[in-house]
Amino acid sequence: MSVPSIRSRRSASSAALVRPFALLAALLAAPLAQADIALTASASPTTYTRGQINSYVIDLRLISEAYAGADTTIFRVPEGVTLSAIRERNTFTWCSDVDVLVLGMGTREGGWYQRGYPQPAGCGSLSGSPAPGELQVVIVDLDVPADYAGDLPLEIHLIGDGTGKPPNEASITLNLADDGSAAQAWHFDALTAPALPAGWTTSASGAGSPWVTQTEAADTSPNAVHTPAPGASGEATLTSAPIAVPSAGGEVQFRQRLATEAGADGGVLEIAIDGGAFADVIAAGGQFTTGGYTGMLAAAPVCGGSAHPLAGRMAWSGTQAAFAPVAVALPMAAAGRSVQLRWRLATDCAGTVDGAGGWWIDDVRISDTMPRVAAPVRLAVSVGADATHTRTLAIGNAGGGLLGYAVTAADDDCAAPGGPSWLQLGNVSGQIAGGAQEAVELTIDASGLTAGDYTAQLCVAGNDTDALRAIALQLQVGAEPCTAADRLFANGFDDASDGVCGAALRTYDDAEAFRAAVAPGADRNTFTGLRSGYVHGPLAFGDGAYTYQVTGSPPGFFGNLFLFAGAGMLAPMGPGPDSRLTIDFTGAPVTALGGHFWGQLFFVSTSIEENLQLPTPIVLTLDDGSVETFTATSQRDFRGFVATRPIRRLTIAAPVALPDGDYAWGVFDNLIVGRAR
Repeated sequence: MSVPSIRSRRSASSAALVRPFALLAALLAAPLAQADIALTASASPTTYTRGQINSYVIDLRLISEAYAGADTTIFRVPEGVTLSAIRERNTFTWCSDVDVLVLGMGTREGGWYQRGYPQPAGCGSLSGSPAPGELQVVIVDLDVPADYAGDLPLEIHLIGDGTGKPPNEASITLNLADDGSAAQAWHFDALTAPALPAGWTTSASGAGSPWVTQTEAADTSPNAVHTPAPGASGEATLTSAPIAVPSAGGEVQFRQRLATEAGADGGVLEIAIDGGAFADVIAAGGQFTTGGYTGMLAAAPVCGGSAHPLAGRMAWSGTQAAFAPVAVALPMAAAGRSVQLRWRLATDCAGTVDGAGGWWIDDVRISDTMPRVAAPVRLAVSVGADATHTRTLAIGNAGGGLLGYAVTAADDDCAAPGGPSWLQLGNVSGQIAGGAQEAVELTIDASGLTAGDYTAQLCVAGNDTDALRAIALQLQVGAEPCTAADRLFANGFDDASDGVCGAALRTYDDAEAFRAAVAPGADRNTFTGLRSGYVHGPLAFGDGAYTYQVTGSPPGFFGNLFLFAGAGMLAPMGPGPDSRLTIDFTGAPVTALGGHFWGQLFFVSTSIEENLQLPTPIVLTLDDGSVETFTATSQRDFRGFVATRPIRRLTIAAPVALPDGDYAWGVFDNLIVGRAR
């Protein structure tokens, strides 16, 4: 296998292999005239999904009657959105000495820049041709935050190579629309305390203090918004930016923590529709599905006639030591409209709680009102001989409203319920509010079972769909009893030997369902802005408690990893049946691990196209021998693992040749590393 070149733009020699000789002849015969450049472009898809990285295939046509080129290609996106990666699919230049750098990844402006920028190179890294221009294809990945709203303009700006007449530049803006599939959310974690999100405001009166982001307490690290509850009369309000409610109606979900004087100090949620006056969300027609108001507020007798801003109103009041979910269906009058939400804390003239007091808000989310089951696709459990183990199956509601669910067991087909005698289910039905989850108890009795592997199906019915969801249950019974069943030693393992006995592993193919099972404080890395070229690993990553190292194999003369300029992902030196990436976790015990895994063809032997994502068998192997094999079709393919024992290593491989004989690089991106919730 040949080692890939750092330079990936095709020069005239490779372009001439597939283009008519007439084009080359036209170039040679072109008059030495000055000419400006023009640009047309289109993107596929034309929408974005908030809260994730979106990938776009962009068709470019650089138009120049004098075959002028562009030295620099710059992409610009709005504040809050960032460029995650840029890659070439099919571009060409007539120059043989093009030397471009990828700059600006992880920011809102970046692209391909010729060395020496801003001075023109005299021969563009993208070449132009007479109208309508020859098709050139690039790929741009955008990281869109969960709180982004409205159209997303993507500007493409070309700076000419100096052969054209001034201004020798061309621009076009592609407008990407919200696809409506993801809830708008504010986790407050990308902010630097005490800043609030864009468009959010706060005010205070009397003894009240403005709301701020802070790091002392949060549901998802590092930040939550907070205002204290003083021992004097006052008020503090937190008002959201305008929010577009789904046309069929919406639900607001958030998690809160409270420490106030019960009955005297407390908070309410208010809503304003289309710029109207604020009113209590329940009085306006909303309805709590979980976490409703806890009591009515009144000033303490010692306050006499002092006014209480929320006297006589139902509110959240008292002490709630841990963050807990709140979900409220918005008034039907808000459906399809623009609303603002206002969290309002009021205190009377006296009295406080011990310790840090006030109101904390985190993980605000605007969802539709349709419930959606969030669950793993597989649950693997290992037990010792003659042991009885209790495990849980987490069922969540990734949508809104109330999810009604029921869980049954089957031997191998959910259409024929019954289940094996070694499996018993507890609390098999219930309701789950939006953004919350419940645990279904599974009792596994291995008494009388011989050592070996057993299977069953866990069948989940929900009011979100008529179809049953089948979760594969895989049971491994050991030949010997576990030495310390259902105990965790200081090393984080279930027993004193290999940590496998008594373990359980949940596998997810849905990122949202996986994230709901991960505890606050997980590390997420998009590998944006990595240097390019050959690297001798291991490379160290991670932030805070969760750290890890990545190594590629087999090694080559120049290194064991190859980082493609602007690709925004990690790749081994080259593809092949023995090629793999290995992640070794070196920090705090990892019991939750997920990311996007797929096959990337950076180069193709039978085509001039680059950076293709074709259906590729991917093999993921954990250090305990667990193997997950699936066919990935794009960088959207997700796998996540939640374990009862620490995961110490993961390997990623694409060991099967594609139909044309080429091998894909097995790659990964958007890695989440943490612990189970």
